[in-house]
Amino acid sequence: MIRVLIADDEAPAREELSYMIGRLADFQVIGVASSGSQAVFLIKELHPQVVFLDIQMPGLNGLEVSKALSSVDPKPLIVFVTAYNDYALSAFDVQAVDYLLKPVSDARLLKTARRLKELIQPNLAERIETILLEHEKAPDLKRIPVEKNGRIKLLEPKEILCFFADKGYIFARTEAGNFITNFTLNELEERINQRTFFRCHKSYIVNLDYIKEIIPWTYSSYKLIMHNNDEIPVSRYKSKELGSMLGL
Repeated sequence: MIRVLIADDEAPAREELSYMIGRLADFQVIGVASSGSQAVFLIKELHPQVVFLDIQMPGLNGLEVSKALSSVDPKPLIVFVTAYNDYALSAFDVQAVDYLLKPVSDARLLKTARRLKELIQPNLAERIETILLEHEKAPDLKRIPVEKNGRIKLLEPKEILCFFADKGYIFARTEAGNFITNFTLNELEERINQRTFFRCHKSYIVNLDYIKEIIPWTYSSYKLIMHNNDEIPVSRYKSKELGSMLGL
């Protein structure tokens, strides 16, 4: 596994990037930092092979963090992640492997991941799996088995308002209540109709047919009001995709 540390002063950005990297085969997020000084400390303590580093952070900025690592051996590979493109030349002056602009797309992150793997594991012939970890695609789910009170029930997809993660369990929410499913959200995302269901957040998959209202929210994201008046967050990295799908 390629060990990764993420440094960003914005919690939503840290969480989203951690989620995206966590879905890549052979990559593991071993730590997150909310400031430059914390990043330097964790890098020396955890010895990550790759650091995804925001440039504009309080205290030490990303460029200063990279320079502060000159004495670290081996020095981790640096990937800068920023909302601004005017630092690109400075980033490559400190020998950054790549420079990603926020919001980072799945395709762009996958390209960076391939480059990192070539540098870290140049002799391995194995390829990086796609962002959805497609090995051999399992058949689509026509009905979803769920459990409640010790009984198994088969739900039709049209009955399900959303899937969500809570306290280590994955639930399917219907008008009749919540049911536990043994599938992970990643497995559900792969095996349910992508035209009906949308992974809007690391903890939620929503049925698009049950969205009643879409409210602009913080960090360039949305909040969904569902048919039953549940409020579901949309991560800012998924907001653009959702907007494109719905013609926003």
